[in-house]
Amino acid sequence: MSLTKVAELDGREVWLAVLSRPEEPASWAGVARPRGGVLAYLDGWTDAELTVFCRGLLALEPSEAAFAGAAAAEAREALARVAPAIASTARGDEPLDESVWYMFFASYEPDPATRRQPPLIVAFREGDPRVAVFKAVAARFGAAMNEVLER
Repeated sequence: MSLTKVAELDGREVWLAVLSRPEEPASWAGVARPRGGVLAYLDGWTDAELTVFCRGLLALEPSEAAFAGAAAAEAREALARVAPAIASTARGDEPLDESVWYMFFASYEPDPATRRQPPLIVAFREGDPRVAVFKAVAARFGAAMNEVLER
């Protein structure tokens, strides 16, 4: 697994996670600050693997999770089974950049000690071609934000 900070805008960090196994989110808590948002594309995983992924998210204490792609509805159902109190959405086949901005602008409580907004983690399975698209968006995060806001 890789978890890499790829952008920061207005104090909010944006991380890219490329997953090879569904257990990997449990290790994110040691890297990214808690209470952030997670946007995940998990196409091709079984229901059991989606459940393991969602259990792993609990270590990060996300304030919201959004799932996109072909497995969005199934992943949201898995999260509801393991953590019904976590707000979640299924983004379906919405364009990647729009899903990223939806999650980026979602209202999160800043950390009371630092007043910084929690991070956004965008996760893909290893080999997902959308990783390259997301890296391109992240490389020009401010300009990409303005383009989406102008739509």
